[in-house]
Amino acid sequence: MDIQERLLLEQLQLMGRSELGRTIMGEHPPQSVQEFRERVPITTYEDYAFCLDERKEDLLPEKPVAWAHTSGRSGSYKWYPCTARSFAKIGEGVLAWLILSTTNQRGVVRLEPGDILVYNVASRPYMSGFGAMSLPELFEMRYVPTVEEMEQMSFQERIQAGFRMGMRTGIDVVGSISSVLVKIGDEFSKGASAKVSAAMLHPAVLARMGRAWVRSRLARRAILPRDLWRVKGIMVSGMDTDIYRDRIREYWGVEPTEGYGMTEGPATIAVQAWDRKGLYFLPDVSFLEFIPESEWTRWRADESYMPKTVLLDEVELGTRYEVVLTNFYGGPMMRYRLHDLVEFVRYRDEDEGIELPSMTFAGRVADLIDLANFTGLIDEKLIWQAIANTGIPHEEWAVRKELLGEHAGLHLYIELKEDVAAEDVAQRVHEQLMDLNPFYVDLVSFLEIRPMQVTVLRQGTFQRYTQKQMAAGVDVAHLKPRHMNAPDAVIADLLHAGDGTGG
Repeated sequence: MDIQERLLLEQLQLMGRSELGRTIMGEHPPQSVQEFRERVPITTYEDYAFCLDERKEDLLPEKPVAWAHTSGRSGSYKWYPCTARSFAKIGEGVLAWLILSTTNQRGVVRLEPGDILVYNVASRPYMSGFGAMSLPELFEMRYVPTVEEMEQMSFQERIQAGFRMGMRTGIDVVGSISSVLVKIGDEFSKGASAKVSAAMLHPAVLARMGRAWVRSRLARRAILPRDLWRVKGIMVSGMDTDIYRDRIREYWGVEPTEGYGMTEGPATIAVQAWDRKGLYFLPDVSFLEFIPESEWTRWRADESYMPKTVLLDEVELGTRYEVVLTNFYGGPMMRYRLHDLVEFVRYRDEDEGIELPSMTFAGRVADLIDLANFTGLIDEKLIWQAIANTGIPHEEWAVRKELLGEHAGLHLYIELKEDVAAEDVAQRVHEQLMDLNPFYVDLVSFLEIRPMQVTVLRQGTFQRYTQKQMAAGVDVAHLKPRHMNAPDAVIADLLHAGDGTGG
């Protein structure tokens, strides 16, 4: 908290000398954390659009060395200026994540100069691409493919090239979203590694395949990624990480280490430690505040209400919070809403001697579903867990609140990998929600309904949807429909692509 306060006060003085800072704070910058939280309003990107959309560097507190962007829900870019000091912090966050992903105990560092990293992330001007550029200035990692090669490839090409080249070079660390690693493992388990190509005739590849074949035969199963590569660590992100954790470990042979970041952070703001029991916020990236669930629920009903926040040393276990951050190092964002929900699970880890609160990622405020005020707010992670618990193999899904007869309910649009009746899927997901959410049970009992309907989409639906988006030149962040509350037009496109059948 001392680090948080010191860096915030430095940032306030810097912001106070800029036109953007005066627009947000007024003519006189706050002189304390308390004054800052009382005087400065909570902001959204719209408060900065006049400056950032046009990249007006003369209005900023510090001149940027680069501009990153992320994609907003409207399909337009949100731009973020990266200063030289924040660029260095981006690399430090990645390096911390790398070190922690490759160890399982305090004081043991297994990362070595020259280790090979397959880094399946979006390229510049996305912030993850700047992370790939910043890390080499701090530590010698060998990217496969190289950063220059990655930036000339599509995301799909980058994934394929990394693991293809890794057959020759080996792989020490993998950085990816969780679902990609599971999908690769699924393909291996179905015998994908047995396909012969000219590239496999290289001696190093043949030797690697031979060792993997022996390992898999001794285990009496198909070749898995862990037979081909003995990776030191896996860096993962994505809300589905907890759900896929066991499968990633099974396929790849190591426990994945989760990180949490965003463009406006900038980049990584929290990582798991060697205990992998929760994520710990990094104290020197941005100033952190948290809006309790009760406050943002009230705010949701009345947008004129300004919610109260708590600081990192004031959070309570079992409460969901929306994250609000203020940049350090000359960044522009002040009390900026991320719309991300976290839940703190421990005040400390006594076994490992970690005296910090740890949290898990719980979803996004904009992606919540409220059914008749009974269920609490249903988030993406809950739906994902319910679907996973059914054991029904599936490719992708989307869910939203719809009127089902006389009552509002959940309508799940799902593409399956095997033939299961829509009614059977609906009942099994419904049963899992009953087990996972006691408020959902109250709704079912009181109204005597099953608020769940399922439409099964034809296999290949989400792939065809993605191909259509790509052909239309849609940004990579919008190639797949969002899981929660997809708009009518997206659902119509899915039904058209999938010729769905309901139940």
